[in-house]
Amino acid sequence: MVSHLQGKTMDGRHGAFLESGAYWLLYVVSVSGALLHWRSDNVVLAILCSCVAVTGALLIARAHTRLPAHG
Repeated sequence: MVSHLQGKTMDGRHGAFLESGAYWLLYVVSVSGALLHWRSDNVVLAILCSCVAVTGALLIARAHTRLPAHG
């Protein structure tokens, strides 16, 4: 079975937006997880999720500076 993505790269605008979207998803899920674990008194997992949220925010900032301009 051959995938329709086989042999293609994620270069260009589409790949940059997809990458940025993946980082946003990581950020949103990890912030939600941090709040959930904090309210459940599971401090260790809350701190871990918070660290992942910070990592996601840094990745979003890094990807944002690399997005191609319109036009």
